[in-house]
Parts: sequence; C-alpha cells; structure tokens
Amino acid sequence: MERTILHCDMNNFYAYVECMLNSSLRDKAVAVCGSVEERHGIVLAKNYKAKAFGVSTGEAIW
Repeated sequence: MERTILHCDMNNFYAYVECMLNSSLRDKAVAVCGSVEERHGIVLAKNYKAKAFGVSTGEAIW
C-alpha cells in the first residue's frame, strides 16, 4: 500500500467562519486571536483583507 500525506492549509478558515456567521464583518479585515485585554496571545487566523494590511499568523497581538 502506497503512503499518501494530505496537508490542508486552513489558516484562513476560522476568520472566514466568523465572517460567515457575522455578516457585519464580511467587508472588514478580520483576525482571530487571543485576549487583547489580558495582553497575550497570537494571531491564529486572518482573512485576505487583514493579510493585505500586513497581519500574519503567529504574530503577537500585544
């Protein structure tokens, strides 16, 4: 049996789900990340509009 490796890049998935569920976000730059109030966390997902502003996955949010 031949081994097959499947890689699914889902960096944008959670940002797009949020935009789908909240229609007011559809035309905005969206990033899913940790808590700004607690000043910790990283960007977990972003849409293409946020990427155009230079937001990158793994970027610290503080």
